[in-house]
Amino acid sequence: MKINIFNEQKIKNIDINKLKNIAKNVLLKEVGEGNYELNILITDNKNIKYYNEEYRKKEGPTDVLSFEYGLDKDVIGDIIISVEKIEEQAPEFGNTFEEEFFYILIHGILHICGYDHIDENEKREMFDLQDKYFKELF
Repeated sequence: MKINIFNEQKIKNIDINKLKNIAKNVLLKEVGEGNYELNILITDNKNIKYYNEEYRKKEGPTDVLSFEYGLDKDVIGDIIISVEKIEEQAPEFGNTFEEEFFYILIHGILHICGYDHIDENEKREMFDLQDKYFKELF
């Protein structure tokens, strides 16, 4: 397993070691050991807005985008996280920036692992798992 981090923003300091540790632990529990890679891009609202509009056809910036390629692929997915959007929304959820950042990171990884929140049952399963990992690893 290889986790590639691309931090192209200078807005917030991100604990890269903590990021890799949390990502690795979630992936070990969900996917297991293996010769695969996950890419994580840490960016700002301008860049995530581009990806959101270009690839998802949704307007404006979002907190996280997950592009899942399949757990049997060499690169299982790409995650894009906007620190600006996370900083904006953290107070709405009563979280610090760091809490919200790592909570959203786990959310993005779970999407890569095949979880979704399209219907109510899937949503409950995914968010329960997200809460569990957050409490364990943060």
